[in-house]
Amino acid sequence: MKNLFAFNDENKRFFKILFSLCIPIIIQNLISSSVNVIDTVMISSLGEVSVASVGVANQFFFIFNMCIAGILGGSGLFISQFFGKNDVLNIKKITALSILLGLLLSLPFVIIAFLSPESIIHIFSHDLEVVSLCKKYFKIVVISYPFTAISMGFGVCSRSIKNPNIGMKCSAIAIIINIFFNYALIFGHFGFPYMGVRGAALATLIARIIESIIMIFYVYIYKKDYMLKFDLSHFGMFNKEFLSAFASKSIPIFLNESFWAIATVCYSVAYAMAGTSAIASSQIATTTSNFFIITAMCVAMGSSIMLGNELGSDHIERAIEYSKKLGFIVTAVGFVMGILLIISIPGLLILFNVSDTMKPDIIKIFTIMAIVMPLRAFNTFIIIGVLRSGGDTKLALIIEMSSMWLGSVPLTFLAAKFGIPIYLLVRCTSIEEIIKFIFGVPRALSKKWAVNIVKNL
Repeated sequence: MKNLFAFNDENKRFFKILFSLCIPIIIQNLISSSVNVIDTVMISSLGEVSVASVGVANQFFFIFNMCIAGILGGSGLFISQFFGKNDVLNIKKITALSILLGLLLSLPFVIIAFLSPESIIHIFSHDLEVVSLCKKYFKIVVISYPFTAISMGFGVCSRSIKNPNIGMKCSAIAIIINIFFNYALIFGHFGFPYMGVRGAALATLIARIIESIIMIFYVYIYKKDYMLKFDLSHFGMFNKEFLSAFASKSIPIFLNESFWAIATVCYSVAYAMAGTSAIASSQIATTTSNFFIITAMCVAMGSSIMLGNELGSDHIERAIEYSKKLGFIVTAVGFVMGILLIISIPGLLILFNVSDTMKPDIIKIFTIMAIVMPLRAFNTFIIIGVLRSGGDTKLALIIEMSSMWLGSVPLTFLAAKFGIPIYLLVRCTSIEEIIKFIFGVPRALSKKWAVNIVKNL
């Protein structure tokens, strides 16, 4: 790493690309995370039951969001390499496929949550107040899912052709709209009726609709000859070889993200065994820690694009060299964010209006999450930034699933069954990061991931 900060042309090129990609991605994801934090802050004034009810609904959205991310993970992998190859036609085809799959995937989620919300809510809680409020929230917010699929699809595909700014700008507009309608509808200000948690759901729906409209306007009207602008003719260009290549790399990512999300939700189910107060504590702590880890995770996302572009251009050695630099940077960012989280704990307790009974547990949860943050950031980089960038998606799937489903998930449920306190349950989940590190690092060092997968497509 002695040449990481050397003043030379190669490092100037490296940091120019890194900053141009990562800063907009960081801003966009901080904005998106801010929406969740602001929602939680506003809803926390309505009481623990309201926080818990929205937290339950957010678990279902989290699974949906990660399933969409799984589809788009494969899309981003191929588009970033096709961009390095300067293959515009295949970029349009991948974008068309991404939007179509995203919309199709949203349908079962919408139908289940709209027609049978109790089947989801009862997984997490049987508290009658939580169930009642959550049903009201669900039936409104679930309508936003298809719009989320559209905006995420175009956002990720744009990011993969080195245009992350559009996603950042759309998210900035969305959060302003969301905050305004949150304040107006939750509390009944500006002549709007008081709606409580239903107001939070409606605010989210309005923001998502406007965000997707702006994204479509940008791609098809504002930006002439945009690289992602597909039409119906591109759906007829899929042949067996193309779909087979896409599926072979994308399905492991989809399974990875989907089952990772389900495992994460399983943690919440285990936390719920400790009661409604534990659900509220974990919701506040998880939402906030995700806000702090997001910077490191965004560098990992940007890394995947950078390495994918270089691999698609057949610059294999440069991609390997970049991976070393990026691994160091991501870990350092994770370490800094962990320190900032610990420093911010007193202010966060005031911000979320945490009750005296919840304070001890939340302080311990925040501390545990802060300590694990550098390792979590590094592992995210290995899985997303390194292994996926070269199409090593099957091994990434094996590493992630084994660490959770054979390690931390059963351990957390076993601990919950014995009545272990909530902060110790959170500590049990961190076992997955240790397992990922043990098996992920050797694969990254082997350089077997550094492959140009679009060379013959």
